[in-house]
Amino acid sequence: MEKIRCGAALLAVLAAGCARGPEFVVGPTVDPNPNPAVPLAAVLRFTADVPVTTEVHISDGGGNAWTLHFGPAEDPGAGLALVGMRPARSHRIEVTARDAAGQGVRGGPFEFETPPLPEVGTEFPPVQVPVSEPAKMEPGVTLFNPRRRRVGLGQDIAAYNASFGMLMALDRRGEVVWYYRTDSRISDFEKLGNGNLAFLTADNRLVEIDWLGNTVRSWYAARRPEGPAAAGVAVDAQTFHHEIDELPNGNIVVLGTEWKEIDGYYTSEYDADAPRARRKVMGDVIHEIERDTGRVVWEWRAFDHMDPFRIGYETFSNYWIRRGFPDTVDWTHANNLLHDASDDSLIVNFRYQAAAVKIDRATREIVWIFGEPTGWGDLSDRVLEADGDVQWPYHQHSPSPTPHGTLLVFDNGNYRARPFREPLPVEETWTRAVEYAIDEERRTVREVWQSEAFGPDRVIAVAMGDVDWLPETGNVLVAYGALLDPGAIGEVEWPSSSRLRFNQWTRLREYRRTEPPEVVYEVVLETGEPDLGWTLFGAERIDRVGR
Repeated sequence: MEKIRCGAALLAVLAAGCARGPEFVVGPTVDPNPNPAVPLAAVLRFTADVPVTTEVHISDGGGNAWTLHFGPAEDPGAGLALVGMRPARSHRIEVTARDAAGQGVRGGPFEFETPPLPEVGTEFPPVQVPVSEPAKMEPGVTLFNPRRRRVGLGQDIAAYNASFGMLMALDRRGEVVWYYRTDSRISDFEKLGNGNLAFLTADNRLVEIDWLGNTVRSWYAARRPEGPAAAGVAVDAQTFHHEIDELPNGNIVVLGTEWKEIDGYYTSEYDADAPRARRKVMGDVIHEIERDTGRVVWEWRAFDHMDPFRIGYETFSNYWIRRGFPDTVDWTHANNLLHDASDDSLIVNFRYQAAAVKIDRATREIVWIFGEPTGWGDLSDRVLEADGDVQWPYHQHSPSPTPHGTLLVFDNGNYRARPFREPLPVEETWTRAVEYAIDEERRTVREVWQSEAFGPDRVIAVAMGDVDWLPETGNVLVAYGALLDPGAIGEVEWPSSSRLRFNQWTRLREYRRTEPPEVVYEVVLETGEPDLGWTLFGAERIDRVGR
């Protein structure tokens, strides 16, 4: 242990008799994380005789070194999370605790060896990194959620796929630096303002964890099919699905649903003249909830603002039936929700409507509609018009505003049509990230950039996907969701039950916004097995692992 005394203001300190620095009363110690959900982590504990800030310098034999900083509000006696370590490697850890005057005491060095990664297979995805050019990439680490997928139909297969949840972080070389394992599939996730992580599960829960994998708090939809949860705050909601976002006031907005029975509803998305019937129709709801109480303080309901008879392809899929709502059709299928602090609006993406909608939070009114322009009826004056040659996105995900007033969209490109126009065959479609310039005053939209064009190397994402602007470089991060096996593209048909019989894979790419676009980072999750695949919901570039 080395005391740091008599700092930069040496003469003043000598004149004052050299002030006394902090002392360790207990520890420090470094131990493996007791929570098996996050194995690539250690816990630092000590007690000092005065309040301190803590710096932890970590290095490994692979040329990696970084420093973790913990403020005086983070109690080292309760344990500090040491994260960012690579698997199966010895790490050197040095600790410095400083008091308010900057005087410090050092502890260590400690040697800590991380465990290896699990064997690749059903419990861990195969991570391949074909491209990595760190000098051209956005700083930080990539956080994403691998999703295991066994090929096949039936409730047993669906339950198997939904029982695996994971968050994973990769560095700029594609090495795993952190992962978290849970027992329910994860959709959206966020790094919160307090440094913790929040995510949604397949069983209608919203969970906040720290970087050691410990649950800080949780909420669940009180009217979910699974019934009351064993722990957590009940929220007056039917479901939690797809997407969350943290508001500047600390509240959380989350997508939920409500269903209504509607007379004379469609029974087919291919035949407009098919007999009509009374149907249970699921529509989306946005809930704003208080973190401490779970109280819903603001809501927006699609049924109050949009026409339920404007349907899309896959409205008659089994999406909500598989999730515990018998005989229910899927009308809007929102899959993305983003708060825009510049004007306190929400941008919500409706996959089956082939449209994103901007909502004024103060009035709850729809400001604009971006997407397939037909069939909007009384809302036609809100639809943005094409400026030049614009290819509208279909079954898209993740509309995200950029600092330049443009909108990035992950265009799945499925169907390339809306009922009752005949869809394009699967093999004539493709998936891309695309950027549009939106002029709110003129109410126009112009296409300005895309990640890839139709061609022999095209990919087709039949579900999920994400795209984000990276602020320091202006690069674009694209998570490709669920990609069809290239060898099966000619065999797959559009009804969702057809694609469930074929394997899927996924990839992440970081593009430079050049012409043509340049791939500077690529991660591929592909097993090579005929009946086991890996997909993902989304990805984020965050500054670092940890708070």
